[in-house]
Amino acid sequence: MALDTVNNSSLVRTNVWANEVKDVLQEELMLDSHIRWITEFPDGDTLNIPTLSEMTVRNYSEGATITLDDPTTGNFTLTIDKYYQSGFKIPEKFRHDSFYVSIAESNFVQKLTRALLEQKESDIANLQSSQTASDPNTINGVDHRYVGTGTNEAITLADMQKAKLALDKAKVMRGGRRAFVDPSVSYELQQISNVIQQDVYGGNVHIKEGMNGTAFVGRFAGFDLFESLFLDNAITETITATAPSAGSATGTSAFANMFVGEEAFIGALRALPDMDAWYDNNTRSDVYHVTMRYGIKLYRPESLVIVLTE
Repeated sequence: MALDTVNNSSLVRTNVWANEVKDVLQEELMLDSHIRWITEFPDGDTLNIPTLSEMTVRNYSEGATITLDDPTTGNFTLTIDKYYQSGFKIPEKFRHDSFYVSIAESNFVQKLTRALLEQKESDIANLQSSQTASDPNTINGVDHRYVGTGTNEAITLADMQKAKLALDKAKVMRGGRRAFVDPSVSYELQQISNVIQQDVYGGNVHIKEGMNGTAFVGRFAGFDLFESLFLDNAITETITATAPSAGSATGTSAFANMFVGEEAFIGALRALPDMDAWYDNNTRSDVYHVTMRYGIKLYRPESLVIVLTE
């Protein structure tokens, strides 16, 4: 007697379920590293930081009446205004019946915290909106918001050099400058021959070899470039540029690439992701819940340059 699949179909499993599950790919979180997190903020929801003016120098001649200026002060405020939650439940019946319940439970528990951290990353990227939209946001004669000058509003090396000029003119410290850019920016850089040949900026081997498993792109015009998928996008603005080059440009569905210097952003964490787990008798379910509270803000406008690229 032959055991064939036609006459013995009940002995063949038509669907076989693996002992593993397929998970989603996750992007590296980096923007958080450029926030100066305040630790001396033990209570309340608003932190006040006094700001001081500079002194004025005047001409003086012997015997003349001296001139005394009144120093001016301002007030910077940081408010704990972000309060998020994330949670899920596992019904008792599902726990009884599901083969994958232990895998799903441990996976989703980790993703609760991850979801909140991704939200924080997006909120930091949204600090680009602290600038005035459709305006060059000129500081010390150089634009701090402009559209990429390449074909179809792509980025160019000149755009990065202008970002450097903007921070230099604003007296921003030269150390620790970073740029968080969309992957389309590194794609454009790979099309520039003198970048690939490393004739201009030295050994940018990362971009030449496709980043080699890291988000670090390379170093250009004094900025360490990193790819990020959390940047604000779908931005449409028309900006009339000023120095060092003039002209109006429109970015449509553009990405807000962030070039940042010393103390660009400030923040305070009131509550780190805090996990609670309990059994809910009313729904006969295991419940997992996480909350997080914090505040973030643009601290030094002169330390932020936004380059819109499509």
